[in-house]
Amino acid sequence: MKNKIKIGIVGCGFAGLFTVSGLRKKLKDKVDITIFDRNNYLLYTPMMHEVATGSLNARHIVVPLREILDPRKVNIRCEEVLSVDLKDRSINTATGKQLFDYIVVAPGSVSNFYGIPGVEERCITFKNITDVVRLRNEIITVLEKATLSRNAEEKARLLSISVAGAGCTGCEVVAEIAQFISIILKRGYPEIEPSDVTINLIEASGKVLPSFPEYLSGVALERLRESGIKVRLNSPITGVDDKCIMLKDGTCIPTGILVWAAGIKAPELLMSGNVKKDTSGRIIVDASLQVPGNPGVYSIGDFARTEEGGRPLASTASVAVQQAAYVAGDIKDRIEKRKSKPFKFNYRGDMASLGFMSGVSEVYGIKIKGFPAWMLWKIFKLAMLPRYKNRFQIMADWIITWLFKRDTSRFIEPPCR
Repeated sequence: MKNKIKIGIVGCGFAGLFTVSGLRKKLKDKVDITIFDRNNYLLYTPMMHEVATGSLNARHIVVPLREILDPRKVNIRCEEVLSVDLKDRSINTATGKQLFDYIVVAPGSVSNFYGIPGVEERCITFKNITDVVRLRNEIITVLEKATLSRNAEEKARLLSISVAGAGCTGCEVVAEIAQFISIILKRGYPEIEPSDVTINLIEASGKVLPSFPEYLSGVALERLRESGIKVRLNSPITGVDDKCIMLKDGTCIPTGILVWAAGIKAPELLMSGNVKKDTSGRIIVDASLQVPGNPGVYSIGDFARTEEGGRPLASTASVAVQQAAYVAGDIKDRIEKRKSKPFKFNYRGDMASLGFMSGVSEVYGIKIKGFPAWMLWKIFKLAMLPRYKNRFQIMADWIITWLFKRDTSRFIEPPCR
């Protein structure tokens, strides 16, 4: 390992993982890479909503880091990063301090509750595998309780399911829940009429899928409403208690289940030195994705605020992947004493699944809807998975879901040890 350029990477989501891949491809054995993440796996977040409704097995969207990365060529440290020192370019953990020539900070994001009273205590977030399992268990639990209830008000509260946030995550989750409910009620819960279940999509702005073109946003809105979902636009949540989700216009929605997909912020990470952040805690980076005044320290993915044309780029996987490729190339240029170019995001499109055989997509300016968009989503998301075993497992899950009834058992969580 002597004389090798030492690179430390914080976080092993899409940004961190593709940075490692780019560095290994461009610099091969010239670099000594160490990656830090509290988990020893990659959670494939684009398919989390299908796990929540029983279409996929939870294990099949989890990929072990040591099977994606070769531990003989990349140092994998599954531990919490306590701080990053910008001055001496070091990463500090419970097991000690390590110095690096370059640091890439990409720890991802956490849910942003915007200080709204009662939300954090009463919602189900949608950021990790525990959230997915919890949501599935909660949906099945309220259905089981509703079959026993003889109180109309209590039954209405139990069967009120709300998703806050109409971005890609919120729309995909609410569409999948609506489909799941409509399928399993017919045979599994004859005591519950479809009209007894209220599914809400609550959005503070005036459109669903705000990053999509107006036409596709309109198509998505129509599709969601056709699925029986009550889409409430221009309806910011002002508070949540045990009985009521309160909207700005005074509307009270029975609390029931509330899934929070309404925003993200940067996680807490101590960084010594002069760092400028936005209101969501994201580091404001320069044109080369470095922390201003700290050459050799990059911030990418959900943890960074990157602007083009005076507007911040969306916190999406496609942005993170392109940033990772750029950082790998920029580090190579700096090592080889070449002039680096500023980062430029190449928008290729967006896509969202809206339940079985329905979706919307824009690919290089071509707008697609319905079944073709849904198939494109399936193919693209499957191809993005970094392990063939998981791809085959997911394809098998899809086939089983199409051929047989959905599983309505609650997941049994192992006892703590």
